[in-house]
Amino acid sequence: MDGRWAAIDAATVDVTTQWAMGLGYNKGAPDEVLIGLFDVPRRHDFSLGFLYRRDVPSRVLDAAIGHPDRIVRFLAAEGGNLTPAQWDRLAAATPTEKDRAIVAELRDEVATREPWATKGRGIERPPHPDAAPPASPAEIAEWADAVEDISPDAHSKALWWVAALHDNPDAMRQLAASPKASVRRSVARARHLPPDVVDRLAHDEDRVVHLFLTESCDDATPEVLLSVWSWWPGSLSFPGRPRNHPNFPQDGLLRFADDPNPSLRLLALTDKASTPELVDRFAEDPELQVRQAAAADPRMSPGPLIRLLLELHTAQSAAQNPAIPVPVMHHMVELTQRAPVPQPSPPHIFQK
Repeated sequence: MDGRWAAIDAATVDVTTQWAMGLGYNKGAPDEVLIGLFDVPRRHDFSLGFLYRRDVPSRVLDAAIGHPDRIVRFLAAEGGNLTPAQWDRLAAATPTEKDRAIVAELRDEVATREPWATKGRGIERPPHPDAAPPASPAEIAEWADAVEDISPDAHSKALWWVAALHDNPDAMRQLAASPKASVRRSVARARHLPPDVVDRLAHDEDRVVHLFLTESCDDATPEVLLSVWSWWPGSLSFPGRPRNHPNFPQDGLLRFADDPNPSLRLLALTDKASTPELVDRFAEDPELQVRQAAAADPRMSPGPLIRLLLELHTAQSAAQNPAIPVPVMHHMVELTQRAPVPQPSPPHIFQK
């Protein structure tokens, strides 16, 4: 191991905890590194969150279902990535009737789990199964007029009846012109909209309309996506949006390298014209989110990367950097395994 990397021996317990949560998402980590994380002292189970990745190697899952720690076995099952043969092996290796019942319950739950799709999220349920939306333009106008207005900072879901009309372009044009913010927000939840409606909503005075458009509409423009990215931190309901939207701009982002807005500044790293020098410069950025984005970039030089690995608030992001040499990854796991747990872990649901 390169002598420079010996500096990581100075990591605190809290820093090694962050490593454990980051290494599992390091695309350069071999199976042995991921398997080693099963034996890391855990103050919580976030260090095993990588078992929910869709691309967990089969060998890692085999090791998880055969691990002596029942929490490791159950989290592997709960992640939903086991093959039928792995489910059978897990059930056969589970020693108690109580735990076998949990395994059976998890298997049934995973089998009926629906893929996390955008359609339907952020939309209120109809009042009853047979509820029908308005049909004519006059009825649509009447229903829209009856909607209570809301304040700009009010939390809202799309109205069920507007969502039922999402495939009707004329209805969307009519409702996008409504003076009621909740109606316009409901239009923005449509999967597809005519270009003129997208343009109208992208210039709406209510920025939540912009947000809903970027979260739900595949036709959102690069301009509105970039605008929302500049102020929205993201949500668990629509993970990754607007950054992972297919229309999010990929080129011309280097112009933001000196932007005062850190959310825009970090985008410069993703431009094809960005350089390793920019990555190293961002390692010194005063804003944490910019340093975190740089920390995971494989173009970073070893010196800045080691420093970020030892900084508490960047250690997790830095541990995801595939440029870390594999022997160093193994040493990081060893250091994490040896680190004492300063307080008892809260009980996992499977321990109750």
